Amino acid sequence: MACPLSYPDKFHAAARFWQLQPPGTKAFSQENQLLLYALNQQATHGPNTTSRPWGWNTVEATKWQGWKELGKMSTMEAMRLFVKSLDEEQADWWPLLQAAEAKVAAGGSAAAEAAATTRPVPERSVLGLWTQLEMPAADKKPAPRYEAAAAVLGNAVYVLGGNYGGRYLSDVWALDLTSGTWSALQLARPAQAEAEAEAQADGGAAPAPAPVGGGSGSGSGSAFPPTAGHTVTAWNDKLYVLGGHTKVKGSAAMALRVVDPAARTVSEPTAAGSVPPARGGHTATLIGDKVWVFGGEDGSRRPLADVHVLDLASLTWSTPQLSGKAPPPRSASCATVYQDRYLVAFGGGSVATCYSDVHVLDTHTLAWAQPAQAGAKVSPRAGHSGAVLGDIWYIVGGGNNVKGCADLLAADLAALPTSNTLTWHVVTSVAIRDPLSSEGISLVMLPQPRVLVAFGGYNGKYQNAVSLFRAPLGSAALLAGPLASAASAVEERKAAVAAQTGGAAAAPAAAPAAAAPEQVAAPAAKAAKANGAAPAAAASGKAPAAPAAAPQAAQGGKAPAAAAGSAAASADQGAAASSAALVSELRGQVSELRGQLEGARREAESAIRESAAAKEGAAHELALLRKQLATAQGALAEANKALEETRAALGSEQAKVLKLEAQSAELQAKLSSMSELERELDKYRRAAREAAEKEAAAKKSSGLWGYIAGSGSSS
Repeated sequence: MACPLSYPDKFHAAARFWQLQPPGTKAFSQENQLLLYALNQQATHGPNTTSRPWGWNTVEATKWQGWKELGKMSTMEAMRLFVKSLDEEQADWWPLLQAAEAKVAAGGSAAAEAAATTRPVPERSVLGLWTQLEMPAADKKPAPRYEAAAAVLGNAVYVLGGNYGGRYLSDVWALDLTSGTWSALQLARPAQAEAEAEAQADGGAAPAPAPVGGGSGSGSGSAFPPTAGHTVTAWNDKLYVLGGHTKVKGSAAMALRVVDPAARTVSEPTAAGSVPPARGGHTATLIGDKVWVFGGEDGSRRPLADVHVLDLASLTWSTPQLSGKAPPPRSASCATVYQDRYLVAFGGGSVATCYSDVHVLDTHTLAWAQPAQAGAKVSPRAGHSGAVLGDIWYIVGGGNNVKGCADLLAADLAALPTSNTLTWHVVTSVAIRDPLSSEGISLVMLPQPRVLVAFGGYNGKYQNAVSLFRAPLGSAALLAGPLASAASAVEERKAAVAAQTGGAAAAPAAAPAAAAPEQVAAPAAKAAKANGAAPAAAASGKAPAAPAAAPQAAQGGKAPAAAAGSAAASADQGAAASSAALVSELRGQVSELRGQLEGARREAESAIRESAAAKEGAAHELALLRKQLATAQGALAEANKALEETRAALGSEQAKVLKLEAQSAELQAKLSSMSELERELDKYRRAAREAAEKEAAAKKSSGLWGYIAGSGSSS
């Protein structure tokens, strides 16, 4: 069944399948892995603008070259080619992904859930991939929050305070790294703890401990006050909490609290020296037995750029006099220590500005410097968190006043002391709404299993998820997903070869060590002969015994020497054979990798040609569509012009009609007046006719005399 989603959701689903590779996934060839990686990078980050890695790092160079050869391919084209390649490699990826996600959503079988929640936390991480820590739904867990403080102490990760919906929290939680369960610590003041201990020793009821708030954030009766934007440093089995924003007004100096998880107490010792002003959103970096505090913002939310040092052994504050150009004031930045000397700070910001710069403070010379940044382009951010593993500084989370940062960054610090340069890499990315793309996220590091543990944050929603990422070793440290697994396998093979080569070299060294006593014995015999041992033997009548004993001694010495030489020769031959076999095997692997690389290059070139042809076809179709659009727009303009002319003619005709109607009305009015005149004329005609008739009648009745009289009168 094909994936019914539309782009870009279809691409994100395909990328999720490629990264997770659920049960039923076919084994991808290395060239297909390289192609999918390059297309994924092109689709998520655009063209490759990073600097070329070191040539001997084959894996990194191959990855870089595969991405670089895609050129300026568009994001949508890269997405389509990624899905097309995955369809060709595994046509049923969509049902497999749905089944895997449904299983995860349903919780899986009881046995699988039990197995997933009973392993130690580091073992639940996946090499090169972010995964969320699964735990039973019925288990207690901290409330969602951001701007909390987190640290690793013993076998637990401790989370203190934070901010949830504008409320400052006062609870303290511990994540057991063996069972993977959360537990709330009920802290008390030292005096209260002593009273409880005495009450229990006397057999009486212990007073109720001061609650830690349980996520309420009220802080009522809590030994640890509601705080956010603070830092915590693990040292000598205790947690040292510095500063933070609180609801208490008027606190002028930075607060210092010491949490003892074993005794379940929190104290506020008085520190000597010049105590820095109160602040939150600062960084606290442990270098030796001193905590270096940088930046933050005061109670009025004004950013700071000062540096203060707390000696944990004596609890004494000091303010070093620094040289060089100091960083601009900022809060919510991220800082770490490198080689127990360099304090490296990245990002942060103020109310309206976010930074992407890096500043380095040499704690020996007390001088600020700004190193050059190479590699991937890093977006400004604040509220992120980081942890160092070897030479790699991993950074996750943060935001830039627009959206959360979804990339896991890796800064290579190896060249920092020599060339004052660090190189950025983007290891992997997550969805925008993923808990990892949050501001105010907490990140701690488990060095032994190389596992990063992230907690909390805010990205439009407050988070309380625990995410795990197992960082690869060696040259694979900058890779993610299947490529990280493949590169780690190569690193492990290199280590095994090195171990075997070292063992073979140790065998020939044993032969000279065994022969050493014989080489020491020969000069001793010569010295004894020179001191007169032989004449003494001749005097006692046993002179012939000496020559006889000498050959026996010589023969006795030659036998162990011959045996040792034979063992050494055998060891040399075995080491040479083992080395030759290993070299042959490595050459075969190199040849295979070169062939795979060539195949991947050819496929990438084919993909580039296909994309260029598709781009050209799309451009041609776009030109045709534009031409058709121009024609349609011209026809529409003509039609609009004809419509206006028609409307004008219609208006003129309407005016003529109105004029004719007026004339018709006027004529009708005249016609009505003529009818009245005709009636009056008829009236007059009738009157004249009647008069004529009367006159005629009168003439007729008067006779001749009348006629004469009429004639005479008429004449």
